[in-house]
Amino acid sequence: MRLVKPSVVILSGDGQSGKTTLLSALVELLRREEVKVAGILAEGLWENGVRSGFNLIDLSDNSSVPLSRRIPDNDLRNGIPFEFYETGLAAGIKALSPERCTDADVVIVDEVGFLELQGKGWASSLQSLLEIDEMVHVWVVRRKLLDTVRAAWRLEAARTILLEEPDALNSLKVACLHGLKQALKGI
Repeated sequence: MRLVKPSVVILSGDGQSGKTTLLSALVELLRREEVKVAGILAEGLWENGVRSGFNLIDLSDNSSVPLSRRIPDNDLRNGIPFEFYETGLAAGIKALSPERCTDADVVIVDEVGFLELQGKGWASSLQSLLEIDEMVHVWVVRRKLLDTVRAAWRLEAARTILLEEPDALNSLKVACLHGLKQALKGI
């Protein structure tokens, strides 16, 4: 099952609204349909009701490494409340490399945000992924960054699914499977 060009679906919502939880459910649904999934999930860690950091999950092999930890408010730099570990960033870049993603049907990128817009985080991987033909991308983008991310990576044609839409999970699944079915027409 292959597409002629990559198809991008954007899942958007506010911070801490459950985007990664929805993506985890999507990954399970796609795998049940025997769809090959690669990419990353940023699993939130919580302490006393406050997000304390993230672990990065590589969807190619389900390995997990610490990605970031919350920094004190008085240490905020660039408005980003988390310090990112070099090992976590390196693991994410590896998970999003063409070598890890080329054979996938769907590539998940959780999430594209402030770091990527500054040329950091996954930025170096995103353009390379967009140049690989024949796959569906699912990118997570916070609502307030949606227009900026669309413009930065020329994603005007990307379908956006808002987290609060009724049955957003099914909409994501259908968008992914539709893109893959389109590929069958070319075989």
